[in-house]
Amino acid sequence: MPSYHTALLPLLLTLTLSGCASLTSLSQPALDKEAGEALRLAHTLRDNQRFQAADEVYARMDERGQLKGSYVLEYASVAANVRPAKEALPLYLRARDELGGDASALPASQSVALCSGLGRARLALGQAALAEGDFRCATDAQPNNLQALNGLGVAYNLQKRDEDARQQFEKALAIDPGYSPALNNLALSWLASGDSSRAIGLLNQARGQGDISLQLNLALAYVFSGHEDTAKAVLLESLEADYAGTILEQFRTARARVNAGAPLASELLAASQQPLALSEQN
Repeated sequence: MPSYHTALLPLLLTLTLSGCASLTSLSQPALDKEAGEALRLAHTLRDNQRFQAADEVYARMDERGQLKGSYVLEYASVAANVRPAKEALPLYLRARDELGGDASALPASQSVALCSGLGRARLALGQAALAEGDFRCATDAQPNNLQALNGLGVAYNLQKRDEDARQQFEKALAIDPGYSPALNNLALSWLASGDSSRAIGLLNQARGQGDISLQLNLALAYVFSGHEDTAKAVLLESLEADYAGTILEQFRTARARVNAGAPLASELLAASQQPLALSEQN
């Protein structure tokens, strides 16, 4: 059985952040030999998920004035994996300008990459209303794009439009019932509304997927429904006892604050934002 250090719960802000869509445009800007070789290196690093190294190559190309058009969007999409949102957002905005200023006029793959990238950055910066517009742009380009649907749901959720948010999560799950970001968000949206039984039912259905985030959120739901022994058993399926105990205590503390009058949704969000970086133990 794999064991893990404590992990960051995605809760209501779950988003799939890695991976770059195909960003090939209908007409790529011309590059000289040196720039072409640098770009091939950046692509190789990116495709092997060595995003930090790829970002450094793109940054050097940019310093030399070699990035134009769709290459700026490539740069932004890589940078978003390794830089804070406050640095990624200006790159996405610049990419939009480079590509004509109208994301809806781009090929679908570029439109989704640009609009979803803008949306993710704006969510991270607390700009939920602007992010909603970005994710709408992405779903207009590709109505079945799971990340865009999930992102739109998160944007609605942050604006307290719970029913609209759930509709987006349900759309994503109708396309792919195993898509864990939307499943987590839907279940924990119900939990934030006080319906722990519905949250537990959804998460239990996916318990065999082997996704640690689903197990953690299931344990959280059990704690808030008063079933700590069951929550502990869920945690021990994948965590060492010490780490499981730490998480369980954090969940108990959050529940105690809610019982004392703290808002349920804010306590759930706080529980999800503990500094618990996931890493498999050796």
